[in-house]
Amino acid sequence: MKYSKEKIKKALLLSPLPILLFHFFFKFMHHEGKLSLNADFFFAIFLGFLGYSLVYLAYCILTVPFSFIFSILLNHYSRLNLLNICISSLIISTPFCLFLRWCFKGEISPTVNSMGGDIPPKWWMIYTDISFLIFTLSTGLFYWLCLIILKEKQSNIVITRFM
Repeated sequence: MKYSKEKIKKALLLSPLPILLFHFFFKFMHHEGKLSLNADFFFAIFLGFLGYSLVYLAYCILTVPFSFIFSILLNHYSRLNLLNICISSLIISTPFCLFLRWCFKGEISPTVNSMGGDIPPKWWMIYTDISFLIFTLSTGLFYWLCLIILKEKQSNIVITRFM
């Protein structure tokens, strides 16, 4: 299947939204007994929305350009499928997550205690982190589903024009 550049861009921008919204809502469901409908609750919702918007912005700035290049190359050779999307999403997300861990924790691994920027000797241990795998693979899955849905909408529009 060949996809247009516009469909690839739209799918890349839509792909992290389901997992971010899922995480956002379950984060506030966990605090339902502690928060009442007052200013604190709405302030917490606002801060949560702001935080997840920053995560989405970081995703758009740091990973979408590289994902777009990989997708265009795979699309050119008609290899843009679920397996290749998940593999490329793991490849692209690894440096992104290592960078975020370095920024927010001040270290990449528990053995490195400085902001020196050294890559730890066991950097591949990031693949044992379940939350990393869930976020990365679900984003790849949603990207593939968005491509399929956008492709079906395009074919439905073409079919209805000729009838």
